[in-house]
Amino acid sequence: MDIRQQILHFYRVEELSLREISRRTGTDRKTVTRLINAFEAAIKDNPETGIDEFLAARPKYKSRAYKAKVVRDAVSAEIDKWLRENERRRNNGMRKQCLKCTDIYNELLKKGLTVSYSSVCKYVRRKKEAKSGKPKDVYLRIHREPGEECEFDWGEVKLFLKGKKVTLMMAVFCMPYSKVRDAYLFHRQDTLAFMEAHRNFFKGIGGVPHTMVYDNMRVAVVFDEKSKKPTVALQRLSSFYKFQWRFCNARAGWEKGNVERSVDYVRGRAFTSCVDFDTIEVAQEWLTNVCCQLNREAASASTADKEDRMIADLSQLLDYPGEIGCYELADYKADKQATICIKNNHYSVPEEMAGETVTVKMYSEKIVILNKEHKAVGQHVRSYGSNEWIVDINHYVNTLMKKTQALIYSEAFHQMPNSMQVIYHKFFKDNGKEFLLLVKYVRDNDISYDDVLKAAGLIHGNGIKTFTADHFKVALHTLAAKDEPFREEQKTDEFIEIETGSEDILNQLENVMENGTKLPE
Repeated sequence: MDIRQQILHFYRVEELSLREISRRTGTDRKTVTRLINAFEAAIKDNPETGIDEFLAARPKYKSRAYKAKVVRDAVSAEIDKWLRENERRRNNGMRKQCLKCTDIYNELLKKGLTVSYSSVCKYVRRKKEAKSGKPKDVYLRIHREPGEECEFDWGEVKLFLKGKKVTLMMAVFCMPYSKVRDAYLFHRQDTLAFMEAHRNFFKGIGGVPHTMVYDNMRVAVVFDEKSKKPTVALQRLSSFYKFQWRFCNARAGWEKGNVERSVDYVRGRAFTSCVDFDTIEVAQEWLTNVCCQLNREAASASTADKEDRMIADLSQLLDYPGEIGCYELADYKADKQATICIKNNHYSVPEEMAGETVTVKMYSEKIVILNKEHKAVGQHVRSYGSNEWIVDINHYVNTLMKKTQALIYSEAFHQMPNSMQVIYHKFFKDNGKEFLLLVKYVRDNDISYDDVLKAAGLIHGNGIKTFTADHFKVALHTLAAKDEPFREEQKTDEFIEIETGSEDILNQLENVMENGTKLPE
């Protein structure tokens, strides 16, 4: 029996004195007096329900004012450092990549500092200025079916690629039922990136959600007076992958709140501790690994059954029909320098196509050049700069053969890989024609520049004073272990010199292939 009920029982039923009640219950007489006075006041104000309300009410106690635990100097110094880093990022326009309390907490744990997450939150909260309160909105939880919907949104990411600050667009997908997330990086938020992101996501999960949810992004929605219509790109995607679409209302991000939060969540997990990368491909590989890790882990009790939900989500998807072609076809006139100008950037084409109209397949990250038979004859990495020249030396071999003195001054030579430039200066410095013959041979036989570099390592230091393209051809054939013999017209003087008069060199090559030893310097 509750102590208050005992006191009231002794007082009302057995009619004991306050002193006797105090003795039997072991309670101070002042406490007994205060409780009985409160009871009398309750039934006086409301005789019918006063007793029930008094017994149901929880007793009130005077509590001491506890001071917050002081965070150790080492911990506070580390938190202050990250808060300063957040301020720096906000000043540089990277406010969406600031570290949250959970990120700071994880960084503290990595450094071996012991502190609770609540202490970190309280410390950060005390550091922030007090904000004026406003009434909270109430949101309804929506019931989801497996494979029913997938939400899509864009997010901005600022990274350093080879030390240069760039702004990339991150396409994020989130399936609300299982919280499966995936993200892809692009240079721009355009139609090609929009289509490629969907193609990559559907290929990655091996199926297609029944409905895709978008906000009022220009790559998905066209406004016709007061109505919304899908863009041509969205219609192409919907027709090919057979999904439906749904558009959110303006300024109603909560209608696709899963992906709204996912953009911030994925960006925070992937690009807060690491913002420096060599290329966008390396950054994408890092982002993919982070998304895979997020999809494997259960972040809270509400996602404890995440693996089962993910299996259910993926099992209810529409069949995957394959990859859609995500490119734009356009015709461009090649100038007398055998280049075409696309969005204020110049790309080289094969020299025989100078002055002609060429067809181009334009992807989000590459440019493919087609001939009249619509066969690919050239490819470049797409540039998002301005007034840049992207030149391939393979497009100018015949012209340079006639003007070998201009080779080292040409833009095509300076845009070759450093390995090929080193080979030229080491083996062909006074014989540009032979170097161009080697370039042509490599191009026509689809040989990588890495193999050419390996061949250079084989023939280096063998006593030959003047190197020709044929020396490299022999070394390349040796590396490839090809059995096909040279034709009679291919047996030049240089070939016969190596074949008949350089037995020691060939023995060294065989030793390298069998034992992996280095050639003597």
